[in-house]
Amino acid sequence: MGVVKPLYIYPMNYVFQEIKNVKTKSTYGYEALMRPDNGMNPREYINIRSQMSGTHQIEIDSFFNATKTFADLHIPGYLFINSFPNECLTGEESLAYIDTFGKEVLSRVVVEIVEYPFVNKQAWFDKQRFMLKHDMMCALDAFGEGLNTDVNSVLFYGPDIVKISRAVIHDFTDDPNRVEFVKALVGMLKDRDVKVLAEGIETIIEFEMLKEFGIDLAQGYYIGMPGMPDPPPFIEDGDTRKYTDY
Repeated sequence: MGVVKPLYIYPMNYVFQEIKNVKTKSTYGYEALMRPDNGMNPREYINIRSQMSGTHQIEIDSFFNATKTFADLHIPGYLFINSFPNECLTGEESLAYIDTFGKEVLSRVVVEIVEYPFVNKQAWFDKQRFMLKHDMMCALDAFGEGLNTDVNSVLFYGPDIVKISRAVIHDFTDDPNRVEFVKALVGMLKDRDVKVLAEGIETIIEFEMLKEFGIDLAQGYYIGMPGMPDPPPFIEDGDTRKYTDY
């Protein structure tokens, strides 16, 4: 592959939240969660940077920083990275991404389409081609919120995974009407042959009921708190070494 012009990557810290396979009880992967140095709320930080210079540089920063931490720490499973529905890495940026991390890492990346700010169809088509070429999966984030409110978003993106929003899941077990709604929602998604991930699970009651409804994957404080995962130990020069948690 030819020489790729170096990109400017704005440093960004990430922590990771575990995603469990409900059936096997094993770790399926981790979502990369942005943590600005100044302690600012990530959404507020994104809004400020977007107003100053747009969303494209944030897209670049997210993919390169999250993937670097994931690869450097040898974190197991899939890496879920938030991605704007109006952005796509350029050809040059894509080549740099491939050159930096390689196809083995790329094949474990799940591109998670967030529910804001707006949809750019051409950006999605370009992103989709890149993902298919490198065996990357697509997840629809926060289903039930913003741009990802209804089944039309599922039909448009054709995702491998749909993540039911925390806004839908939180305390749903307290209301019989919401219980029936969530049950029907999971059933509708399962009928479309996608993996269903429930995010924002905070209690064993929520987890057990969602498991009964047939979810495939689970995420939330009940499953695991955001942080630095401790990957399996490896042997080097006769020593067993582990990476230190955050």
